Amino acid sequence: MKGRTYTGAPYYKATTRNEYIYWDPDCGGGGDGQQRWIIDDSEPDITKLRDLDGDGQCNYYARMDSTDKSKPPTSAFWMMGCGAAKAESKLITLADITTTLTTTTMTSTSTTVSTTTISSTRTTTSTTKTTTTVTSTSSTSSSTSSSSTSYTYTGTSSTISSTTSTTSYTGTSTTRTTVTTTTTLMVLRLTGVCPYKDFLEGLTFVEQGYTASGARYFASVEAEQYIYYDYDCNGGGNGKKRWIIDENNPDPTVVEDLDQDGGCNYHARYDSDDTYAPARAGVWQVWCGVEWTDIVLHLDLLSNYTYDDGMDQSNDLKLRGYFAKTCQKKEYLNNLQFEFQGVTANGAPYYKSLTSPVYMYYDAHCAGDLSGSARWIIDDDRPSLSAPYDLDGDGNCSYIARAKSLDFSKPPKGSMWKIDCGGVWKDMWVALVRLPTTTTSVTATSTTATTTAAHGDGHAAPAAPIVNLNGAAGPQHRLAFVLLGLLGLLSCQ
Repeated sequence: MKGRTYTGAPYYKATTRNEYIYWDPDCGGGGDGQQRWIIDDSEPDITKLRDLDGDGQCNYYARMDSTDKSKPPTSAFWMMGCGAAKAESKLITLADITTTLTTTTMTSTSTTVSTTTISSTRTTTSTTKTTTTVTSTSSTSSSTSSSSTSYTYTGTSSTISSTTSTTSYTGTSTTRTTVTTTTTLMVLRLTGVCPYKDFLEGLTFVEQGYTASGARYFASVEAEQYIYYDYDCNGGGNGKKRWIIDENNPDPTVVEDLDQDGGCNYHARYDSDDTYAPARAGVWQVWCGVEWTDIVLHLDLLSNYTYDDGMDQSNDLKLRGYFAKTCQKKEYLNNLQFEFQGVTANGAPYYKSLTSPVYMYYDAHCAGDLSGSARWIIDDDRPSLSAPYDLDGDGNCSYIARAKSLDFSKPPKGSMWKIDCGGVWKDMWVALVRLPTTTTSVTATSTTATTTAAHGDGHAAPAAPIVNLNGAAGPQHRLAFVLLGLLGLLSCQ
């Protein structure tokens, strides 16, 4: 990996040629393009939001349409230009590289063998429960294996850990050194709020990734609260750049009005031109029930913090999206809660709404002809538990919404979905929030009920801990092409 572009997506350069892999939300730059991973001989301009090769059109070797900018797919079909012929669909696999350097020295009286291995590793799983020590999580997937992965983070800098073991033999010694580099994410704890906003006091916010402006954004692990950077909170074109604390999850694909409410409604704001991170101690404007009040808020950087996102395929989920602004016909989907029902024949979980006959499931070929892309689907038809594909049995791809994905282990925590808005398909960022486990106790003598009061500014205190599942940035990797069969990058047949 060579670095990150303006969107926060990683980009890569071949070690022996000037060839690159990068993510571009709109390769033509016209504002209506398809988000995709690209293989190109032009180095991407990391200061640009779209059309990263600056040619004003979509010229490249190959493309793979994807809304997931966290990493290119491990194995997927790419559309490749094969000379003058029509573009063809080719299966490309991107595999991790382990670089090994071996040196051997010999003398007349003894032989010393010294082997040094330098590796950058990743565990790729189909069903992953990730526990992150200190600051972050990483979720990845493949088609055949299952494991748990633990990463260690320290403050705001990468950590290099080294283990050396030496075993002595007569005349021979062997030393192996393994160097592992881990990715660092930021974890902040909020203190100093006014009594009216006491439900924010002490919340821990974990970095989730980057928005389109290149700024980090954060989600609380205890409640449905967020910190993000917004160029113009109402999208009117004359707003101030600021950090915001809000109960609405931000849309990371835009640079202004990230909560998509058309106004400046939030708990607190801190005007700043610094997109790196909010101030550790700064004077924020906080809504304290009657008026906006200047208060010094502290966002302390945490270390030695253990965070388990608890995410597995059996979690119940709540869907959050900007339907009122983008697709009013499907506004009933917003805040819809889905309960885990079991798994289908393809091994993927499926879910049913608690309040309406709406389902969420994974389908590798929704039309049943083996040509379609794998995707998560929201549908009003119950999926078959025995069919390997076309789970609603309609012979075509008819549903409410879809999100293309190669990960069948669980639906994407935050992704761009295609929504059917009365015959017109619209793109919308949708977040799936994990619901807390509920335990009910009943005794012969008493019944206990809990209610939550809304605050006067329209911002309700959360009824129970809810952990945001927007995708956190994963570990950085070097990638290599692995050719499968007759398929390749530099030649087409």
